[in-house]
Order: sequence, then C-alpha cells, then structure tokens
Amino acid sequence: MDAQRLAEILTMAGLSVDSVAALADDYIFEIEVTSNRPDCLSVTGIAREVAALTGKRLKIPLQTTDHRPRTTGCRVVKISVEDKKLCPRYTGRVIENVRVAESPKWLKNKIAAMGMRTVNNVVDITNFCLFELGEPMHAFDLDKISGQTVIVRKARKGEKIITIDGIERKLDETMLVIADKDKPIAVAGVMGALATEVTASTKNILLEAAVFDPVSIRRTARILGISTESSYRFERKVDPEAVLRASDRASGLIAQEAGGAAGKIVDIGGKAAAKKTLVLRYGRLNGLLGVSVPPAKVKDILQSLGFRIRAILKETLTVEIPSFRQDIKAEVDLIEEVARIWGYEKVPLTLPPIPSNQTERVEKERVLAGRIRGILTACGFDEALNLSLLSSKDLESANMLDYDIVSIENPLSAEQEVMRPSLIPGLLKSVAWNINRKARGISLFEIGSVYLESGAKGFTETKRLSMVLSGSSSGSWKTAPQGFSLFDLKGALDALLKELGLEDLELTRAEYPFLSKGASASIDLKGIGPAGCIGEISKETLDGYGIKQKIYAIELSLEEIFKNSLPRARYKEPPRYPSVTRDVSIIVDKGTENARILGVIKETGGAITANVETVDVYTGKQIPSGKVGFTYRIEYLNPSKTLEDAEVTTLHSSICAALTARLGAELR
Repeated sequence: MDAQRLAEILTMAGLSVDSVAALADDYIFEIEVTSNRPDCLSVTGIAREVAALTGKRLKIPLQTTDHRPRTTGCRVVKISVEDKKLCPRYTGRVIENVRVAESPKWLKNKIAAMGMRTVNNVVDITNFCLFELGEPMHAFDLDKISGQTVIVRKARKGEKIITIDGIERKLDETMLVIADKDKPIAVAGVMGALATEVTASTKNILLEAAVFDPVSIRRTARILGISTESSYRFERKVDPEAVLRASDRASGLIAQEAGGAAGKIVDIGGKAAAKKTLVLRYGRLNGLLGVSVPPAKVKDILQSLGFRIRAILKETLTVEIPSFRQDIKAEVDLIEEVARIWGYEKVPLTLPPIPSNQTERVEKERVLAGRIRGILTACGFDEALNLSLLSSKDLESANMLDYDIVSIENPLSAEQEVMRPSLIPGLLKSVAWNINRKARGISLFEIGSVYLESGAKGFTETKRLSMVLSGSSSGSWKTAPQGFSLFDLKGALDALLKELGLEDLELTRAEYPFLSKGASASIDLKGIGPAGCIGEISKETLDGYGIKQKIYAIELSLEEIFKNSLPRARYKEPPRYPSVTRDVSIIVDKGTENARILGVIKETGGAITANVETVDVYTGKQIPSGKVGFTYRIEYLNPSKTLEDAEVTTLHSSICAALTARLGAELR
C-alpha cells in the first residue's frame, strides 16, 4: 500500500500520522499516540491496527529454534520485591558468557530509524525490543551487582545514584529503586546506574523485564527531571502479560547476536489476573452509530484487534478484553472500536432530532437576550465577555467584599478565587484595559450570570445585564466631541426598556458600595419593583482599578425583565387629535429628586398628561445657593377630543400650584 494512503487510514482510525518521511527503501511514520493507547507505543501495536484496518493477518516475530535461549545451569540471582504495589511484577534472567560488541548493521539501522544512539549489541537489543513490543527492559552487568542480590524497594533517605548519563541524582523515600545488597543500581522504570551498565568488558548480564506503578514512575521522573522511552511507557501502563514474551524475544536476539547461555527466568508476581469480559449489544451499537453493522463484521473487527469472543447470541456478543487494552472499560468503548475500524466515513451525515419539549421560559430568555444585544448595539454599545471567576483583589477594588461570595475551594490561580457576585468588576477591568490603549469613548455592556451564596443549595445563579459609559463621543464634522454623562446612560436604558415594553421607569435615591453617594439610584419598574441600580462609579472604586476618568454604570436583574417584557410586535393607535405643550420652570432645593417632581406633575395632570420631559437643569447666578433650576416640557393630549386653550391653562396652573405646595418649589 502507498505510504500516504496508509497514513490517511491510520489517521481516520484515531492514530494521527503527523508526517511520513522516506528512509532508504522504507518510511518513518511520526504518529501521535493518545495517552489512553499505550499499546500503540510499539511497532507491534501499530501493526495490529494496520492488520485490522486492511483485513490482513498480524504476524508477531517468534524465536527460531536456532536462537531460542538455552536454559543451562547458570548462577542463581536472589530477587526480592519489598513493595509489590509499586512493582506488581518483576522478572530477571541471567545470561552468561555474552560477547558484547558493536551491533550488526541491521540493528544499527533500526536503532537509527528510532532516533536513538547505538551503544552495543546487548543494549541496542533491549531498545529494539522496547520499540517492537512496547515493554521496557534493562540489562545489568551481573558481575557488578553486589552479593548477586536484587532488591526492588523504595530509596532510603540520603541515597544517591549516578545514572548512565553520568549525572549524580539525589533520591527520596517516595522513589522506587532496583538495588543490590549495598546500593541502588537503577531508578526503577526510568534509568539504570552507571556502575552496572553493560560495557565491552561485560561477560554476564541480568536481563530485567517488569511492571511498575504508573503514578510512581511519573512522579519520580518529574522530580529527577528525566524523561526516557522507558518511563514514557511505564507512565501510561505496560501490558503485564507482555513481560515474559519480551524477555524471551530479547534473550533470543542476544543469543543470536552476542551468544551466551540463558538461565531460568525468575518471575515474581506473575500470577495471571482474571480476564475481564463485556457484553456488546448489536442494537445499542447500531443505535449509537446510526448505521447497521453486520454481526459477522463486528465479530471480525474485534477479533482482529486482539479481543477474544467468548459467546455469540442473536442479540449480543460476549467479548474478553486483552491485557494490552486497559483502556476498554465499558460497552461503549467496544462500540468505538467497531466504529473506527468499520470507518467513520461509512456513518451517514444526518441532522440530530431536535427535541420539542424545550420550555417557553428558556426559549424566551434566549430570544430576549438576543433582542437586548441588538438594541444596545444600535445604541452604540459594544458587548464585553468576561470570565465568571475573579480574584479577591478585584472584589476589594470594587468594594464588594461584603457580598455573599461563592469561593472556589481549589482555584487554579489567585486570579480565579471566587465566582463573580456582579458584572461590574469585570466591566471595570475592560474599561481600564481600553483606557490604557487610548480609547476615547468607551460604551460596553455584558449579559451574564452572577453567583451568590444561599441556603441549602449553596449558591444562587441569576442573569444580569450591566452597562458602562466613560470618556466622550467621537463627534462629527458639525458637532464637537462631548463627554458622556449619566443622562446618556439613562437614555440608553430608556430606549432598551421601551423596546421591551417596560416604559414605566422610576429612579429612587439609594446607595451602593461601588457607586458615588448622591449620584446613585435604584431602578424601579412599575409592577415589578426594584430591578437594579444606576449611578457614577465612586472615586474609591476607580482608584482600585487605576482609573482617572469618570465612569457611569447600570446593573439590571434580567429575571423579572424576561418574565414581564412584551413581544416585539406591538401596535399603538396614533392620536386623532392634536396635543398641546407647555413648559414650566421651577427652583427647588438641590436634594429634591427628579422622580418626585415628575410624580407630582403626572399625578396632578392625570390621564391627559401624555408626556413629561426634563429639558434643562440650571445652577447659575440667578439661582440661589443650595437651589437648582429645572425646566419641564409637558405634553397634554385628550384621545377623544381637541383640547381647548382654557382647559389646558387651568390644568397647567393646577400643576404649578401642586409643585409649589407639595415641594416648596418657586416658579421662575
């Protein structure tokens, strides 16, 4: 098969081939192997995949009669395992009278193709078998092992070892080592010691093949700063049943290339584990894949991947999981195996069924959130998206430490310690970021969830809308740039609520920890109640974010707005009769709320007071100290007749009298 074609097939089956490089008359595939497939960290594992994908037979190299290791009366090495949890299986085999020399050409070529450095025939054979079968092995110079004793144990306090790379390494009590009677001779599963390495003078060797705990090997390798081909495989689990096969294969190759006589293998912990079986339902497989795979094909695929079929029934297949596939845990894993070998390209492209049981509330929220985005964008605002996690410093800067904060038990960083109780801190950081990049006018909004501690549930999650304005407008050819004010923000809020059918808005003086006193108010909606707040961010809060210019902000709870907003399509009959407008200018105490003045005007004017607008606020030389002047434009409209001038004059006079009597206003 063409190499590129084979690379495509492997990639589609889940083994991503990153590159294909020509090497003489062969090819090197650079394959990305996921952490759950350690069986593919070997040529045999990849060959098994290729056999299954192409319908060919897997041929695993076996020892020939001529080169089978000879069992002789070799010396006996005493082997003991003190920590069987960290080393569930350990094997050792003595091979005497070997001839350590330069590797033959075929072996050198294979070692080079693997990207490794050739050492000698014995070491190269262990590395060759590592890549061929996926089982790491290590050869010790037997004559340098003190007392002919091998102990698998944890390192002792203060012990050191010089590894074969010539570096002295300090060990700790958590690390597993291979030791002789006097000292460590290898860091288990990671690297051997320089003192017992196989050299040209070596005559007798001890061939090790074992299984080590993945977590222990990973921790040891990280602490020591070593990553080897052996540790990489042990960290991802090796096949416990491959230990003897790998030892036999290496022993046979050593006999072939280096001579020598092999003794009996010592196998500690080699008791076979119970085989795991799973039941695969054809109906479940076809239901998940959306395609009918013939039962005979299912059986062939699983067998080609090394699974044993234990029972075949009309509706099910009982499968025994091989020891090298420790990633197979459930029926769905078997289904995935069938799907990737069968071919994902054979699964038809179909749209998933759309459930019809979505609640009206969820759908309405989604639609309304989209409408809000459209309205605010039309008003010149940009949408901001901030993380739901904040630091305690952010809350301190925003004066929100007194909120019922939801803290994270194990935060990834100091920047993600708490869940946000408000959208304001995130928006203030966004404003600061834009100011630092010389943005002139900043108008942002954000729709998102906030989180507060509550009773039995632990926390409540609610939707909020926040808006901020800062800086000035860009201006145009006929208008100069003008600084934003609280009234610009209020205008955007009015436009938003009007579009949502919530036009009855009232502002009531209130204080909030992040807003300036005297420049903050509660937002009350008729029939709903308090829905949020509006105001100027306090100087103390601005200082916490390093901001020097004024910022105006709104935060609204969207829960009630979602419930009470009206559909987009609304009809209002245009007036049949003309309206009459009159202005009234008054002087009141500076502390008088605009909402109170508007309330008196609307209450006194009654039904024919169609609209009231604030057209001017004045504090000049003609206004006494402690006072402020307002001018209001009142529109009178009777939907059933044309208003007469005398009628309007009488009503307007009544409004002026009410303002004077109830608010102590002085007419200008």
